[in-house]
Amino acid sequence: METKRAFLCSLILFFFLYSAEMRGQDSLSSNLIIQYEFNGDGTNIVNTKYYLKIGDETKNYDFKWMPGRDGSERSALLFTGNSNGLKTSLNISPQILPELTYIAWVYDRPDGFLFGSTLPVNSEKKFSSRSLQFSKGTVIAGFNKLDTLKKPYFASLQTSKLKKDKWNFIALTVSSVDSVLRLYVNNEYFESKGVCYTPNNSFLIIGNTVNSPYTRPYRGRVDEIRVYNKALTAAEISLISGFSISNAQERLERNATLKKALIAGLIAFLFLSVVYMIVVLITERRYRPIKVSSFRSDSNKAPIDRKTEEANKLASDCVENAFETWETVSEEGGQVLKSPTKHKHFKTTYKALAEAKSYNPDDIDVINRMNELGNLLNKLSKRKFYGNWFLAILTLIFPIVYFLIERNHLDTKGMIGVGVMLLPALAYILSNFAPNYVVANRTNKVGGIFGKVIAFIMGAAASAVAVDYYTETTWSDGSKTTEYDTGSNAISLVIWVLLIIAAILLSMILAIIAAIIAFFRNYIFYI
Repeated sequence: METKRAFLCSLILFFFLYSAEMRGQDSLSSNLIIQYEFNGDGTNIVNTKYYLKIGDETKNYDFKWMPGRDGSERSALLFTGNSNGLKTSLNISPQILPELTYIAWVYDRPDGFLFGSTLPVNSEKKFSSRSLQFSKGTVIAGFNKLDTLKKPYFASLQTSKLKKDKWNFIALTVSSVDSVLRLYVNNEYFESKGVCYTPNNSFLIIGNTVNSPYTRPYRGRVDEIRVYNKALTAAEISLISGFSISNAQERLERNATLKKALIAGLIAFLFLSVVYMIVVLITERRYRPIKVSSFRSDSNKAPIDRKTEEANKLASDCVENAFETWETVSEEGGQVLKSPTKHKHFKTTYKALAEAKSYNPDDIDVINRMNELGNLLNKLSKRKFYGNWFLAILTLIFPIVYFLIERNHLDTKGMIGVGVMLLPALAYILSNFAPNYVVANRTNKVGGIFGKVIAFIMGAAASAVAVDYYTETTWSDGSKTTEYDTGSNAISLVIWVLLIIAAILLSMILAIIAAIIAFFRNYIFYI
């Protein structure tokens, strides 16, 4: 009886799950507008529209029929990389299709545009966000975003490497409603928000594109292509592909949140550290030498009711006790030499000098002793810039140039962005103002290593542009002619420009790392 009941429950559960899956399949089929199975022809099995004219492979060298995912002959189409693409007559303009999903199964690591567009690239660089290409083993979706001035600029979303010698599942969903582009590759998920769309008419091309400044025909094998008039959800993509996409989507969102938190934390740290360092530089304790005449006139104002001799003794004891905490640096001829070498020595002695002043001593020897120690503290604790000015200046170039170019168009958000770009340079400069005694105590001085890295890159750039490529010919009459290789010289100039740009960008990263290290060394731990 129990066995029958268990069997009946299992049967009910099976039918429930099966019916749920079938309902999901039915709901998806209502949004399916193109399905090419490539079983020997370019038929769209959904309806009679959007038929692909592939032709006989014996007469057309642009394509070749190959085995598909199931191993059957003539069940996949190989693009040889010579095709101008197969036009579908499907208008993929956001005004016609606000939402869209592309799905395909491709073999190995193809190259070129699989999904393209007839929308030409105009002077405003309006790229279609509804094209997809393969490059160097990855999937790339290009699109436009809007900058702070609401002007479009080109951006792209790139995936990790595809599997070699295996079938890969690819899906792209776009929506003009939420302006989010989503890319699915096997069980991985990628997305980009804030995608903008051009309203111009654009028709889908399979295997090439017009919407690119260069031609990259598709080269590779594809088994099946589907197009939906809906931006399918992760659950629906999982139902079609058999991969668990939701976990990858959650992982991407979690990583994106973590990345934003880290960047925000870094910016907050740089800002707060800059404020802290400015406060320290302004308020850092200094000893003001005592003028004997002023102390003698104020000796009767001592805060404790003691005689002058007692006040002098208290002040002297206070200072000498602090002096005894200093580190012994040498003992010669019975004479002990001490020096403040640690931050606590300075804190203790400055505090002792302030307390000694409160006793208003008038003994010239006591006052001279106080001034002697105080002046020594001031000299050793004085801060000087021990960083690399070249690195600091290089870090300032990018934000300054950006500000000069965009100064007439910057809004509040843009000005904040310029301020954020200035933080690395400002933090680097302030953090490298170190007390003299801290630097003197360092046995391993590696502060200039970042500047040396930049100097090496700049030196390589200078070497690249300094070399002239030419051929010198000596003729029979003794005359000489020189022919310059303009091509090689142009390449040298390009290398020089690239190295300069790399040095500028790298300088900001190195400045941040160096600023963090110097901040803790010079303002927190004093080591």
